[in-house]
This record gives sequence, C-alpha cells and structure tokens, in this order.
Amino acid sequence: MSNSIVLHQWEISPFCQKVSRMLKFKGIPFETINYNGLLGSKVPLLSKVGKLPVVDINGERVQDSTRIARYLDRHFPELPRLYPEDPMQCAYAELWEDWADEVLYFYEVHFRVSDKKAFNQVVEISSEGRPAFEKHLMKPLLKSALGFQVKMQGTGRMAQADIQAEFTRHLKRIELVLNQTGWLVGDQQTIADIAVASQLLEIVRTSQKFGAQILGFANISKWLDNF
Repeated sequence: MSNSIVLHQWEISPFCQKVSRMLKFKGIPFETINYNGLLGSKVPLLSKVGKLPVVDINGERVQDSTRIARYLDRHFPELPRLYPEDPMQCAYAELWEDWADEVLYFYEVHFRVSDKKAFNQVVEISSEGRPAFEKHLMKPLLKSALGFQVKMQGTGRMAQADIQAEFTRHLKRIELVLNQTGWLVGDQQTIADIAVASQLLEIVRTSQKFGAQILGFANISKWLDNF
C-alpha cells in the first residue's frame, strides 16, 4: 500500500525545511503545499496552535517537527532511523535537536531581522508565487512577528557584538565535533544533523555576511553539502 503524505509548510521556516529533509532522509515521497503570503491566514485551519509544519500521513495529521520525527521513526521502522537505537547516542541526538530548535533558531531569526538585505530576502521568499501587493503587506507583518520573537526570547535584548561573538563560539563547537566522524552523533546522519543543518542553512540562504562565516568553517561547509 502506497503512502499518501503531504507537508504543509512555510517555505522560509527552518522547521519546515527540517521536516522536508527528514522525509527525504527516510526516502519517503511527499507532496508539499506552501502557505506563502496571505495564504498563511489559513494555517489555523490546519493547526490548533497556528504553526507549521503540519504533515498529513495516510489521513492522520501530525504537527511540530520533533513530534513528526518521532512519528516517522515509529511508523516507518524499516527505513533509516532519525533517532539512534543506542540509548546514549539517542540522548545526544535529542540534546542537539532541542538546542537547534530552542537556541540556534533565535540566532537565525535575529540575523534575519537585524540585516536589511537578509530581511528583504526573507520577504521575497515568503511572498514567492503570490500577487505583488502581498509582498508589501508581508514586510511589516514579518518584521513585527520576528522582532517580537527575539525580543521575548532575549536574544533581541543583547548587544549585537555579544550575539555575534556567541554565535561564533557555537560554530567553533560544531566544527570541533564534526572533526571526529563528520557527523554530530556517531558515525552517520541523525536527527541531530538535520535539525542543526536546517537552522544554519536558512542563515546561509538569507544572510550573505553570516552565511559566509558559516561556510568559512571547513568541516561545517563539507557537512552541509549532505543536505
């Protein structure tokens, strides 16, 4: 029996990109529906919390990238695992995933709202395929929403120099870990790699300055080529 899988996503969301990469890693064919521009107003019809990604899998709806990852491992056990079977490696993979989703994400958002060129790129991607007037409507909406996120989380209240210095320290840690096996946990790709890479690749996609910094680390650059 073939699977019917639909990924409902915001093209600009690293969490949606994370789910897309999870499905590709497992070799599961899927359809993608983008909610760019004002189509985003329809998201509450899909998700009670008004967030994407949401995945429809054989008639069952699952939301939140981590819940989707666990669902995929549970319901497709014959395919490559996102979470290692070894308990210790699984714990490390989950720690990396949580760190990417709850910490690294806010650096990505900050670099988007603090860099005019990066933010304009975000607006372009978020409005792709939609009428031109929606781009003008999306700009203030995105600025407000993203700015509010980083302010409430705390990154937005830090000095720019401190944010950049801390981000550099994070990159150095990732570079050091990758020097062991080329992966963040064990000797093969896991949810840890997908989660962290999905955040970093969104910075590479929208920020010329910080994207260049990321790709300046040899191990990170080589590792990102896998995605």
